[in-house]
Amino acid sequence: MTIETIADHTEPDPTRDGTARQTEIPADATLSDRASAAIVRLLQERSEIAKEIRELLRARVHLQELTRRREQTRKVADEAEQRESNLAVKLDPAGHRALGFGLGASIVVALTILDAVPLNWAAQAFDLAPAGTWLVTFILVAASVGAMLGLELTRGHHRKHGVLVAVIAAGYIALIGLRSEFLATVVGDSFAVAFLQSAMLTAISAGLVWCGSAVLGRTRIPGYSRARATARRAAQADEEARKAQVEAAETLDRHRGSLHHMLYPWAITLPAPEGVDHAKWTAALDEAIRVLFTAP
Repeated sequence: MTIETIADHTEPDPTRDGTARQTEIPADATLSDRASAAIVRLLQERSEIAKEIRELLRARVHLQELTRRREQTRKVADEAEQRESNLAVKLDPAGHRALGFGLGASIVVALTILDAVPLNWAAQAFDLAPAGTWLVTFILVAASVGAMLGLELTRGHHRKHGVLVAVIAAGYIALIGLRSEFLATVVGDSFAVAFLQSAMLTAISAGLVWCGSAVLGRTRIPGYSRARATARRAAQADEEARKAQVEAAETLDRHRGSLHHMLYPWAITLPAPEGVDHAKWTAALDEAIRVLFTAP
């Protein structure tokens, strides 16, 4: 017996003359069937509970909608999680890439901007015009970014990585020499002081390049980062749908409980069928009410 069936019989019967209309119950019906029939007849006679039944029906439809939504969000979350897992096995099996692409790229850009300061000082060693100095600075900054990317791309290839490190070291040694000569010749510092200053600036630049390479090594590639973000959003949406479903189920249970408390005092006043103990009849009525409003 479904809730819709109840709703169809909750309005008062206009042909009723005010007395309780009796419902024919087959003699060979089971006790539970008799109790269910008696509750349906009681619903037909009690028009004052029609509003509560309508609220229960709305709560039940709302729960069904949220249940379908939960099934959809659960499916989307499972698919997104599976895709993220596949990419993680393929691109980051050790789980080292903890930074999202946006955050990692922002850190690398910040390090590059910081590296432009010592590289601009190094570019002054070429003793060019301001425009030429900034052009050399731009070239050195581009070389630093290339060094970051190169160190990351060759991380798993020891030979190529070693060659690249040697080339980068040679470039920094050349910058130290040019900067030292510039300071000793133009500024008039001793060669030892000029060398220490040049070595410090070069070490700062090299440290920023190394930090940038380390950040790239912890940054997810764009596709993997997007898949992870999608999986996180899908899991959050599924959790919100689950909470909404639980709240709707609790609301429906409250309406069921309210109807049960309204019907039970009336039901126990119904006379028991012939040959049926009153206690068993009352228990059957109570169970019929529970089944009636728990039906899917």
